[in-house]
Amino acid sequence: MDLHNLHTYIRPQQLEELTAWDPGWNWLAGGTWLFSQPQPHLRGLVDLQPLGWDELEICSEGLTLGATCTFERLLQQEWPPDWPGIRALCDGIAALASFKVAHCATVGGNLCLALTVGVMAPVLIALEATYTLVNLQGSLRQIPASQFQIGPQQTLLQAGEALRRIWIPAQRLRGPSSFQRLGLAQTDPALVIVVGSRDPDSGAYCFGLNAAVSVPQALRIPSPGDSTLIPQLLQEHIHGWIADFRASSLYRRRMSEVLIRRCLAALS
Repeated sequence: MDLHNLHTYIRPQQLEELTAWDPGWNWLAGGTWLFSQPQPHLRGLVDLQPLGWDELEICSEGLTLGATCTFERLLQQEWPPDWPGIRALCDGIAALASFKVAHCATVGGNLCLALTVGVMAPVLIALEATYTLVNLQGSLRQIPASQFQIGPQQTLLQAGEALRRIWIPAQRLRGPSSFQRLGLAQTDPALVIVVGSRDPDSGAYCFGLNAAVSVPQALRIPSPGDSTLIPQLLQEHIHGWIADFRASSLYRRRMSEVLIRRCLAALS
């Protein structure tokens, strides 16, 4: 789709080339959402592709993903055989994107769009990832995945700040993971998304929840024996349950419990 209000398009070779930031500008990564519908508030795009932020680096300590790493690259990557935790990441992408979208869509773009039905956010929360943010002066700051999104299409990013990379510790990748999704139909936006992972050493579980809540959130269960506490934990630690014409907040909370139990079964 043409964006008729644009008057500025910038392809910086270095971030330092941007000496100021216009509030009408937006970062451009894959563009699969930006060009899918009108964006009347946008006056300029700053293309991230020339910056080379598309790295995918595997090491003994964990996995580094550049913000513009595409979904397609993640699906085609040969992963270490002792990283079963990567399954939730790949299953989440497969549930979200057709091959045409996966070819262009980026991990960072999905996270920064911050939709309530976003897939990458709960996956990376469950894997206890850390995000690195960078501003126009090159200063970096790190935040946990669970703190990045603060509302529907709202993140902690400040004006002129961008998501630079994602770090996933190998400890989480060495444990099993499970991606669970519930919707009225496969092609409809999800009503509930739950992603779980298990620490291979401590046996503790970390879950990322989205779609049923206005902000993706983390829920931790120390051991399988604590599964009887799931309703209580959901009520005490998860907030902002969504209610709309498709489902009530009570239904979404109950189905989140069902999907958490499915995750526990898959992770045991």
